Amino acid sequence: MFSKNNLLFASLVVLVVGCQGMPSEKPPVHPNQNMDNQERFGSQDANPFFADNRSDRLPVEGTVARGQLAVDMQYHQGINDDGSFVGTIPAAVSREMVQRGKIRYDIYCQPCHGGTGDGDGIVIGYGYVPPPSFYEDRIREMPDGEIYSSIYNGVRSMPSYRHQIPVEDRWAIVAYIRALQRSRNATEEDLRQLGLTPESVALKSGTQSSSTSAATP
Repeated sequence: MFSKNNLLFASLVVLVVGCQGMPSEKPPVHPNQNMDNQERFGSQDANPFFADNRSDRLPVEGTVARGQLAVDMQYHQGINDDGSFVGTIPAAVSREMVQRGKIRYDIYCQPCHGGTGDGDGIVIGYGYVPPPSFYEDRIREMPDGEIYSSIYNGVRSMPSYRHQIPVEDRWAIVAYIRALQRSRNATEEDLRQLGLTPESVALKSGTQSSSTSAATP
């Protein structure tokens, strides 16, 4: 059995071993170095190995981060090789894509452009200049790539959203804007694809108008 003196001595040894002489987050005893302590240069240290004495090196010229190789100008910038805007969305447009576009539109575009694209978003009430309506002939006839470029680069008082909205979502928003435009300018062919006729749509619209008028006191 340990005597009181032996126990006291052992306690003092443990206490001394645990002292480093300064505050530290590292353990006082580090039996497994695991390459924790090695000769190296910090990012801001002078390094005589290089001619400019810099430890923090620039990437090799032409280096591209993984996932950032945007070589397809039509898809990533909305322009052709000659600098003109692409005419149509360079991706397969699906119902899911349009639905995704609506979600992103409601987040990033609705505050200024309004829920239906009329340019009557909530910020207009705070003195901001109203954006144009998506239903103007100028915008309806605009190439898809030009609308994409407005999101990517910004235009006039509209800032760029390239950092907030990824490429696929930009095109999804373009698809949704086109869907909004077609909803007010549908052709007979558009209606036939939906199994409708101009007469049935007009009749339905008239019925809804009558119901609204009757309900108004």
